[in-house]
Amino acid sequence: MNAILRGVRVIDPLGRLDAAGQDVWFDGGKILAIYHHIEAAGVPVVDLTPPEGVDPCVLCPGFIDLHAHLRQPGDDEAETLESGSRAAAAGGFTHVVVMANTVPPIDTPERVAAARLAAGNLPVSILQVAALTLGLEGQELVDIRKCIEAGAVAVGDDGRNGVSPRQLAIALAETAHLSRAVFVHPEDEEMIAQANATQGSVTRSPIRPVETETRAVNLAIRALSHARSGHLHLQHLSSEGSVASLRRARQQGLAVSAEVTPHHLSMWLPLAEEPDPQALRKVNPPLRAERDRNALVQALREGIIEAVATDHAPHRAAEKSLAYDDAAPGMIGLETALAVCITIGGMGGEWLATLVERMTVGPHRVLGPGTGVPEPRLRIGESGTCTLFDPTTEWTVGANPLHSRSRNTPLLGATLRGTVLLTMAGGRVIHRDPARVPIASEQVPGA
Repeated sequence: MNAILRGVRVIDPLGRLDAAGQDVWFDGGKILAIYHHIEAAGVPVVDLTPPEGVDPCVLCPGFIDLHAHLRQPGDDEAETLESGSRAAAAGGFTHVVVMANTVPPIDTPERVAAARLAAGNLPVSILQVAALTLGLEGQELVDIRKCIEAGAVAVGDDGRNGVSPRQLAIALAETAHLSRAVFVHPEDEEMIAQANATQGSVTRSPIRPVETETRAVNLAIRALSHARSGHLHLQHLSSEGSVASLRRARQQGLAVSAEVTPHHLSMWLPLAEEPDPQALRKVNPPLRAERDRNALVQALREGIIEAVATDHAPHRAAEKSLAYDDAAPGMIGLETALAVCITIGGMGGEWLATLVERMTVGPHRVLGPGTGVPEPRLRIGESGTCTLFDPTTEWTVGANPLHSRSRNTPLLGATLRGTVLLTMAGGRVIHRDPARVPIASEQVPGA
């Protein structure tokens, strides 16, 4: 790419840069200059200068998603690595961390290596989590060291939480020596089984009281305290009580981090209008009350919760068309994450720079330097791994075909603000809006 982006707001949280009215010159995919006005003979200019009173487009490091399900291997009809990568790029993501609950699960070093090989030629960097326990059954820990040596960026049984506090403490102590986090899906499976009067898997059980999450959060934090080392990462928090426990643990100096999803930031029950089918809003953990949503927004703003993560969970239409109690939980989110956070997630306006930090630096901090994921930066002289978005442009979800193979979101037909115009990874354009970024095709290798 050889072009000048004119009149943008540049946000680089690690570089402590937040400046509007900047020109950014890309040459051969590298950032050649960032300055308030650049003129270069023969270099195309993409003029993005906003009208007076309108918020400018933002150029920032590429987004990192800590939590996604791309269904490969096991369910290519719902999503593949390729379709998921396209959806991620369209959402401004350059790195996506995928969970281990595939079919079969990624629970051996060989499967970690195979997953990495399968994702090797995609435009977005796919980072693999290894299961914490064999088969995600919560009984026997995987060979954590060998899974990490095979390339796992973390370990976790997302979708399940059958591991005992004792086993979790052992895993935390072991991963501490390997510079990796243990990801925990904090829902108490025994309590869920009791609430639903069921035996066996509770993945689709609809009754999930708030106590099932807060108890699991507290048990995980207690395991971290007993381990006296390690990094605990709590996934998709949904409740005010969980935020309070997290806050206390952070104040005690424990190495615990947490994420929140765009849907838990923006939706609460009862919905003003139920989707059709109703199961489009079924997620684990469920959407809760408005006070819970407000607590999550405040915690994200403060940095108590340090990352936004999509929990992108594509499903076949048949799986979401079942009766609510029987339907699969989860919704897609890679392509809507930014706009949901800006429009209805409490992170637009004055909180936009904070949102950028929570989608870039926050996730990178959770992963840690040991994973080898490059720092999210905009450095002059380096290839661009970045996202350009317009925080004001409106679009309708589903009006244009989505890149994901699945459509399971209650946001279909909703009008949101925030459009990704350009995504670059390693100097290569992997997504662009040709109407807003009209770069000649020969200037966009591989796009």
